[in-house]
Amino acid sequence: MTALDKYTRLEALGQWRESPEHAPTEVVVSFGNATLLLSDLNETPLGHWAMAATSRLSVDGSKATYTPDSEGFETLEIDDAQMVEAIAQVSLYLTDESRKIPRLRWVFLTILISALAALSYVTPQLLRDQAVRITGPESARKLGADMIATLGIQICQEPRADTARDLFQSRVFPDGSAVLVIVKDDPNTSIFPGGIVLIAEKTLREINSPTDLARLTTSLIATNDTVLAQLFAASTVRELLTYITSGNLSSIRLAEAAENAVTQDQVIETATDAPTTANQVILRDQDWVALQGICLE
Repeated sequence: MTALDKYTRLEALGQWRESPEHAPTEVVVSFGNATLLLSDLNETPLGHWAMAATSRLSVDGSKATYTPDSEGFETLEIDDAQMVEAIAQVSLYLTDESRKIPRLRWVFLTILISALAALSYVTPQLLRDQAVRITGPESARKLGADMIATLGIQICQEPRADTARDLFQSRVFPDGSAVLVIVKDDPNTSIFPGGIVLIAEKTLREINSPTDLARLTTSLIATNDTVLAQLFAASTVRELLTYITSGNLSSIRLAEAAENAVTQDQVIETATDAPTTANQVILRDQDWVALQGICLE
């Protein structure tokens, strides 16, 4: 039970002066909701004094004088020891409660700041994980193709060489998990999302056989999931939200990721075995020659 609850039924008589010029009026004083209620003897309300704004001007034994304003213009004199004590107790209780509110606000604010700080750390990772989850093979390959398109490099195509490349891909990666893109320029051999392997014409010519090319591409494809995760790891929260809701990633992010992929040296651990079916020749000599010459005009 609070102090306010304890004294809700307590009443006492008092002498109320509306102003120093007015004669005192006998009133009944009782407790309201954090207020002192003043009524005449016929129970007609005369005023409500907020306890928080009521101050005691003087006390003499069982008699005390109160005012609801700083000038002491309006006064109330009570000669009832129990009521005087009750007003003191309720005033003290209300003061303590008012002090608790700022403390509770500070506690709430501290919890809120901590929660926001934790959220700011956790949310980006949650968004990255979600971006990876919703990106299927076709979407990943589109991201990879869009990245390569930002580089402005010449992709080599030639009918016989294209046929040889398709044959290579179908035999080494029958599940369609890889696409070999050969370019005229001289970027580092790189893996892009969706299993797109970018290889320069010069590098392709230095590879001794289709088997060696299969080992190289197999090693790169093994890191395909990592490449996609790295793309989203470099994305901002806004970019991630846009991608998750629309499937589009900013051209700036794609360009930066593509540039990093072809300019940074990569440590490639070449696979020891090429994923071919039992003793099957990956490419005939003439097909291999055609593929190596794909950029020749």
